[in-house]
Amino acid sequence: MRTMKLAAITALAFTLGLNTVHGQTQQPADLSPVSVLKDGTSPEQAVEYRKNYSSRDFLVNGDLGTYSFINIPEFYNTATVYRGAGQVAMLEKDLDPSLMDMMTDTDLGKMSVSELLQNEQARMQGLLVIHDGKIVLEEYPGMHELDKHSWFSASKQLLGLTVHILEEEGLIDLEEYVPHYIPEYDSDDWKRIKVKHLLHHVSGMDYVETNANFMNPEHALSQMTMYSLAARHEDGGRSVFELMKDVKSYIEPGVKYDYASPNTQLLGFIVERVTGKKFEDVVSERIWTQVGMESEGHYALSAQGEPLSAGYFGSRLRDMGRFAMLYTPSWSKVTDKQIVSDSYFTKVNDTEYALALKRGVETEKAKFFKDGQSHATYQWDLNFTDGDMYKAGRYGQGIYVSPETNTVIVFFSSVYMNQIYFPDFARQLVQQNYR
Repeated sequence: MRTMKLAAITALAFTLGLNTVHGQTQQPADLSPVSVLKDGTSPEQAVEYRKNYSSRDFLVNGDLGTYSFINIPEFYNTATVYRGAGQVAMLEKDLDPSLMDMMTDTDLGKMSVSELLQNEQARMQGLLVIHDGKIVLEEYPGMHELDKHSWFSASKQLLGLTVHILEEEGLIDLEEYVPHYIPEYDSDDWKRIKVKHLLHHVSGMDYVETNANFMNPEHALSQMTMYSLAARHEDGGRSVFELMKDVKSYIEPGVKYDYASPNTQLLGFIVERVTGKKFEDVVSERIWTQVGMESEGHYALSAQGEPLSAGYFGSRLRDMGRFAMLYTPSWSKVTDKQIVSDSYFTKVNDTEYALALKRGVETEKAKFFKDGQSHATYQWDLNFTDGDMYKAGRYGQGIYVSPETNTVIVFFSSVYMNQIYFPDFARQLVQQNYR
């Protein structure tokens, strides 16, 4: 039964790619605009969503999936990332209405920021721009400002920064091999993978996030995805930890940038081993409680109780913005302690794996940015020659940080089936207004 369900999910992923228009899956006519969520969900509809949700809805991301992204605890057990007892770091507003009229050139065509926010394919739910420590643009087309939306893979930056902090504390050595921290991973394949290979997505392990791997029910990536996304009432299958242990390498580490969430998940296990604490507690202590956040965050848990450190974290948009400010000169607006050290930027801007990015299966992401992309390190999707950094999340989440111009852009979206990619508007906004 478990294999049949897994096959059905992966077959669904395949068939979804067949009903396309101009290379993209056509949105169903009855898909509700994201503004419906802002208007509110009736108690009766909420009950129906809670009864009927399954991992299939995560993959399809119709109305039920979109609802689940801002109501994670209704569908998954969660682990709390605490905000602490300090004062909220209030962000001053200095709104710039002209930003709404700025023209962007995206995968969806040329349009203003205002039009992008209302675009039925972009399905943006929230956009926040912070410049010189002040909010200059804040819009919520599809959610309330108090809603906690999932960051998806944009939350890999929480993990990446945590690893850096633990490295500076002497608890993690990026040059050590995986079995040093996880003795259970004692195969010859794992014995040649260093922590830095996981951190920079150059591990060469056979769990790369390709359509072929997702659609093969026998493949480890497909099984890890299926089991980790199982809702409360679904069969959780094997743990991600056990599934990853048996993965083999397919290429030498360090050769090719292969974006893969299992790299991040394994780093989360290493964080727990070196600290002796739950992953969410380490993030709380090292980051979330150190910043004047408005609210707690939460990680979804797999059916086996594992925190999904690779990308199922939820918070308010402003707290996402506060986190991103840690990488800017305005960090002191949100915390008394410099959490992102000066040495971080030396390391994150190292181009050792620039050639690996050019060889990678995910390199086509770079085509959506018109200029400047150089490499990918510390879990960022792209590092730019001018020092800017970008991290995407599934279905249109994003963190764009420009330390040089002291600008942060964060956004939540609910793109149907993850078919549209439009992040370059963020870089264009920085280039046209602040650089």
